[in-house]
Amino acid sequence: MFYFLSKSVLQYGRHTAAVSPTHKHFSFQLSPSTITIRFFISTLENPNKHSFAASYLISKFGFSPESALSASKHLNFTTTEKPDSVIHIFKHYGFSQVQTLKLVKKYPRVLSCNPEKTLLPKLEFFHSKGMSNNDIARILCTYPHILVRSLENCITLNFNFLGNLLQSNDKTIAAAKRYSPILYHKPDRFLKPCIDILEEYGVPKKHIASLVHRWPRSVMMSPNYLRRIVEKVREMGCDPLKPQFTTAVMVMSLLSESGWERRLGVYKSWGWSEEDVHAAFIKEPWCMMTSDDKIMAVMDFLVNNMDCEPSFIVKNPYLLKPGLKTTFIPRASVVHFLLSKQLIETKPNLVTLFLCSEKMFLEKFVYRFEEAPQLLKLYGDQSNLSK
Repeated sequence: MFYFLSKSVLQYGRHTAAVSPTHKHFSFQLSPSTITIRFFISTLENPNKHSFAASYLISKFGFSPESALSASKHLNFTTTEKPDSVIHIFKHYGFSQVQTLKLVKKYPRVLSCNPEKTLLPKLEFFHSKGMSNNDIARILCTYPHILVRSLENCITLNFNFLGNLLQSNDKTIAAAKRYSPILYHKPDRFLKPCIDILEEYGVPKKHIASLVHRWPRSVMMSPNYLRRIVEKVREMGCDPLKPQFTTAVMVMSLLSESGWERRLGVYKSWGWSEEDVHAAFIKEPWCMMTSDDKIMAVMDFLVNNMDCEPSFIVKNPYLLKPGLKTTFIPRASVVHFLLSKQLIETKPNLVTLFLCSEKMFLEKFVYRFEEAPQLLKLYGDQSNLSK
């Protein structure tokens, strides 16, 4: 299969080089411009491999003359055979024209790669591990530099290391799709040292695996930087044995120091102390990834509309997760109606009210009342206002 494909691809390249000088298989219709015309005149007057490659990039991928000339300095073809063969390989693996364009514009050097020795073995390897054509295209369009890494000494090592940790090819593929550079750097540069640090602090292997699967970027940083983050999270009182620990590490790895301080200021404006913020963060790390506007809107609603004390939210930071218009306002409208009609005597617990599933909410606060049709309409009207 591999030999046949390689042979057919190379034959395709020779064929197009001989009979398709205008690149009719894959081209963009460009409107003529003075600068482009001048560029082609210059190319004819000074023929060399750089000007040929530049004209190829312009005619086939829509590069500007300036960017084409810059990229051509790193390309070494003087006929269309090799680049056409590269394009054909991507087409064979299901890349759309848009995906191929994105890949080449991001990494033009791919057109100088040896189709048989550099590209095909890697694409075949990805297929053998269960990647679909769409998976391959997504990963390579995001980080095409993977294609020039050693298959044996880098890509295979990465895939096997991840496979051993995650115990699943599907999860390994998912991790690569979420952060493609995880296949580019050898495991002993970032991945393994970062995992070793988490293990050193007592984080269970299953929690580490979950972190790598869901947020692989968190273990693709300087090990020294990760160690500082882990130490900070532990100093806040977060237990490494709990799943919130790795979530907290992930959040702190994504949030800049200035971003953390800004969010801290937002919570302090509602009377929280720094210790309160840390306590909420340990319970629900995502509270520090909530936007400033949403924090302000939800806090305002809970404090001023639902008579909720800010200290209650410190103890129940999960209340910051639901949407204001999709959850808080529709459900609060139903409860206010029930209270006004004395269908319920007391305001329900806010955690139960706003964090229960929609099915449970409807059963507890809508369907069991004779006024259910009216309540459903009120609930639906408020929900529709958010759309």
